[in-house]
Amino acid sequence: MPQSTSVSPPLPSDRPAVLISGASFAGLATAFWMTQLGYRVTVVETAAGLRRGGTPVDIEGETIQVLTRMGMIDAVRAKALPPRDFEFKDEADRTLGGLPTASSADEPATGRYEIHRDDLLDILFAAVDGAVEWRFGCSIVDLVNGPEGVSVTFSDGTAGDYALLFGCDGSRSNTRALAFGDGEASVFYMGGYFYLRVVAETGLLPANRSQIFSVPGRTAMLNGYDDRTDIALAFRSATQIDYDYRDKAQQRRLIHQHFDGLGWKVPEMLAHVDAEDDFYFDRASQIRMASWSTGRVALVGDAGYCVSPVAGFGGSMALIGAGRLAYALRRHPDDHGAAFRDYEAGLRPFVETVQEKAATTGMAMLFPADESELEARDRKISAGAIDL
Repeated sequence: MPQSTSVSPPLPSDRPAVLISGASFAGLATAFWMTQLGYRVTVVETAAGLRRGGTPVDIEGETIQVLTRMGMIDAVRAKALPPRDFEFKDEADRTLGGLPTASSADEPATGRYEIHRDDLLDILFAAVDGAVEWRFGCSIVDLVNGPEGVSVTFSDGTAGDYALLFGCDGSRSNTRALAFGDGEASVFYMGGYFYLRVVAETGLLPANRSQIFSVPGRTAMLNGYDDRTDIALAFRSATQIDYDYRDKAQQRRLIHQHFDGLGWKVPEMLAHVDAEDDFYFDRASQIRMASWSTGRVALVGDAGYCVSPVAGFGGSMALIGAGRLAYALRRHPDDHGAAFRDYEAGLRPFVETVQEKAATTGMAMLFPADESELEARDRKISAGAIDL
């Protein structure tokens, strides 16, 4: 994997140049499609290399179709994880109900896959490496979105001109801030905060199983795999908390304030919270924008329409978005404005449906806010009426 600030294979100079900000799923998938459409692609990423770690990605529905068109579905199937049982637990570790989905490893694929995030990153990266210019350890500090192109200044002092710029740099998108200048206006706060950490197998639960324990306003969740365990802790808050997203010690204190004294397996989970700083903490939020494009700049994935981890669909939405954008540009090869409008008109209804379900049904089922919501959820579990 490249780690230098710029790895630049020789590329034909007569093709239109596009810049992609962000080298995660949205950025790598967009890079793939832009090379297929004949563009000369540069990817800029503020990190020194691909951002690794994180929880697995669900692959289903349209995402499978997109990966099939990309020629990657067989590679994804080869790395697919076994299905997992999903169990809701009480404090005594009794099972309240769940979704029994696990099956034999020899059973044929059912049209839904889960794959470790790093494995999917590697598949996407391998498909574009050598065909694009990489600028790792670099970011955009200024841009001019003109009628004929986008002029960009980079953090290393260099500059470049591009026919199009795609912001694929996550929910805290620098591209969105520079091109749209909307600050926090596009952030929809969902009423809570969550902690995620991937650790080596803990022995807290069997492999191929997820378990979730909730009390009003607080939820603890474990995902078990053969060689690792996902630890998730989430708490509800009616108002946003003023915290420094770079201050890991402050974030650990917030977790302890909300989870110290809880039963079930929470004490063992908290021991991992204190172990090191390799974790993710953030508010539960979505990105809801009036438009995903302005001039020659368009957003893809979380940068433009983050659905939140509650939806469990962020990686898939990035792949779908990149595929839909490419289709629109192919339909309107000489009119980026028409292509961007087509891209948004076709995808927005689906995005809004997923976002609304995550903000209502998803939050109530996974992170019930109060006693009433918890009791309603448990009644659904008992009746087998779980909708995730």
